[in-house]
Amino acid sequence: MPQSSGSSPTRGPDPGAWVPASRAAPLPPWWATTESIVIPPARTPPDDHPEDYEPAPPPQPSMTKAATSPTDVSPAPAGTPSFGTVSEAPFGAVSGAIPAQPTPSSAPHTTRLGAPAPGASDRRQFHRYAGAAVMTAILAEGQIMEVSDVLAASPIQLALERADDLLDDLLDAHEATPPAHILAQTERLRRGLERLSRRSIPASDAHRRDVLRGRVAVLGADAAFKLGDIETARSLTSLGFQAGRSVGEGALRGSAREVAAVNEFYAGRPDEALRLARDGLTHVSGGAVRARLVCQEARALAALGDVRGAAQALDRAYDLADAIPADQWGRPGPSFDQFNPVEVPYNATTALCLLGRPQAAQEHADLALPKLDGMNAPGFRSVIRLDLALALARQGRLELDQVCALATEAIQISWGRTVASVSGRADQLLAATRPHSEVRQVRDLAVLIREWQRSAARQRPGGRAVPVPSSPV
Repeated sequence: MPQSSGSSPTRGPDPGAWVPASRAAPLPPWWATTESIVIPPARTPPDDHPEDYEPAPPPQPSMTKAATSPTDVSPAPAGTPSFGTVSEAPFGAVSGAIPAQPTPSSAPHTTRLGAPAPGASDRRQFHRYAGAAVMTAILAEGQIMEVSDVLAASPIQLALERADDLLDDLLDAHEATPPAHILAQTERLRRGLERLSRRSIPASDAHRRDVLRGRVAVLGADAAFKLGDIETARSLTSLGFQAGRSVGEGALRGSAREVAAVNEFYAGRPDEALRLARDGLTHVSGGAVRARLVCQEARALAALGDVRGAAQALDRAYDLADAIPADQWGRPGPSFDQFNPVEVPYNATTALCLLGRPQAAQEHADLALPKLDGMNAPGFRSVIRLDLALALARQGRLELDQVCALATEAIQISWGRTVASVSGRADQLLAATRPHSEVRQVRDLAVLIREWQRSAARQRPGGRAVPVPSSPV
């Protein structure tokens, strides 16, 4: 881990450091502050009306004088995927809306749940043709079906393959797609898998179905968290954990705990986030899920003011990331068998900003930013910039130019996709810069942030019925 050039570990965080709303135990007097890390509730709930879904992100508002960074900043709308293409993909898949990235993150998933062995190719082809024949008959008059109907009408092997494919597509797309869309799609897929549970199927297929149900619940929880729907996220992570326990899948249990820890961290309960992360670690011995859990442990410890504990957790996270082979790197965010090492310096940046050490945080950000900027991960790219901007804003007026430049970049990157974690950081930054509202850049930044937050009301899920292909894939 890079050596910190920030303040001494024996000192507490700066008086303006970001402080959790609740704690497991009282902290020393030097920690006293009036701020909290409570994320505001989502400004719009998940919606299931297809006619309301925006075919494209709203245009960026014109500003008389926007803050600019030392380097040119490309407007986010130009690089934002067109969500109107969602309905054209088979079974509501959204991966077609995401441009291919020339990075390790664009590699296909290396572990597919229950993928058939090469010797089973004939049987798999038979199921594909059988399912296609059924679908052709159903679609004789151009009928359109829901995901649950598609799965229920398919032979069990083909239904599970299709569910697996759709989950992969959602995992590929979730970091660049409005979370309301992801939540709506996971709910449809979960209903389809629940309908499969009414059918009598072999034990191996039942195991595969139940693991899929757990994974879909965890991904739905991540989307609910991004919408600021804390209670729904808690419910879905609990479902995912229970599914992992019932089928004996440690990685699924660990993934459920990791998303639950993120949810509680942004809900202002770092003590609960720490408990969940450490419980998750008891279910996994190594690999991608363990690395992600240790990152959440580090952030929670930092929010609780434990400098030494956070530093030790970050050291372990870097070690775990080093041991993950490149063919298991994926995009940042929830996954069940992949982990991108860039998540470690990303989380280290947040942790050190929480501890009031912006110089040390910048060292980790210098490692993370070039890699994140080469990926289709707008949420991560925005949060790390807002973390740095928030830490700098507390250093005084002399940093305002850089603060506004970082924050403007962050909002432009996330234009068309408003999530609670980014929105909460932006609210905190507005509060930190409010004493300098006479500065034109600060006022322009406030206008940009509020317009971006209002645009959340236009980010509807793609609730269209799912077209069924009439020929084998």
